[in-house]
Amino acid sequence: MPVDHLYQLLRSYDPSDLSMRQFYAAWCQGPTEEEAVALLGGEPGSGVPDDYAGWGPGSDGSGDAEAGLLAGRMGGWTMLIGDDRIAGDDAVLALTGTGGQALAVSWDFHGDCLLKYARSGELLTVLDIFDTDERTGLDPDALDPYLDGLRFTLDPSDPDEPSVEPAEAFTSALVAVGRVVGQELDKAWLDTRHRCYVVR
Repeated sequence: MPVDHLYQLLRSYDPSDLSMRQFYAAWCQGPTEEEAVALLGGEPGSGVPDDYAGWGPGSDGSGDAEAGLLAGRMGGWTMLIGDDRIAGDDAVLALTGTGGQALAVSWDFHGDCLLKYARSGELLTVLDIFDTDERTGLDPDALDPYLDGLRFTLDPSDPDEPSVEPAEAFTSALVAVGRVVGQELDKAWLDTRHRCYVVR
């Protein structure tokens, strides 16, 4: 399997040069789909059936359409895809509810590319996807058991390590999330009809 398989999978839904410049997703254990949407400022009653391809460009607020959240179950977790607001510290903390866990990936090729992990209202770990030595939080190493064998750091200064492309680092972040959640994002999830919710 290619080391950038999840990046390429997401890009396959829009192979244009504009695709995958930004991607924001969150996962939470505890809140239901509608509860998670409400915690993120969405409107639980606005949900309509949709899949990732139908949600499409602009649904994240980058176009003229109102921003939306694509939300669906992933095992015992809820996965949400939206705009940058769902990967902010406050959003990740809100998604932990009263004792659950939450993760978020923010991918902005010209901005922050971060992997976050929170539990019980505390932000435990924030990792820079391009340099995992850059980390903060109450327990910066909490995700280390899930990072084994994954490559992130774009550091050509070490001649013993082949360089890591951004697409691989992004894929590594999603693989790490999948290890925590117990299910990796895949084509079956993306093609399944979930629900899209309006976020004002």
